[in-house]
Amino acid sequence: MAERHQERGFSLIEVVIAIFVFAVISLAILPLAIQAAALSTVNRDQAAANALASSQLAGIRSSFPDDSTNSCAAVRATQITQVKDPAETDLTANLVVSACPASYPGVVTITATVYDPAESSTDAVVTMATQIVVTAS
Repeated sequence: MAERHQERGFSLIEVVIAIFVFAVISLAILPLAIQAAALSTVNRDQAAANALASSQLAGIRSSFPDDSTNSCAAVRATQITQVKDPAETDLTANLVVSACPASYPGVVTITATVYDPAESSTDAVVTMATQIVVTAS
């Protein structure tokens, strides 16, 4: 009786087919991975811009509590431009204060606009606003 000897392992054809299948699957997944990385960068920038705008507005809110001592002139003095992010994200914030109200007590709106000067100095990444109650001009 002749014994049949089988070799263990993969043949060259099986290896080539496996590599081809792996390449096809990789090409199908690659655009998804690229899109996920791009979205991650956008989300990181959006979160940093939100944090910068919130911190700027929170500082103003704490300086002007809702009591009877806020003057419109003092609130308008907080308007500043090109505040650099202390977290060194290259983002910049502008704080714009609305006009004083016609009668008192009234409300002044402060808007924080955050942008990335490296990309565009006019396209806002985030815009947030808060209102301060004022009782005098």
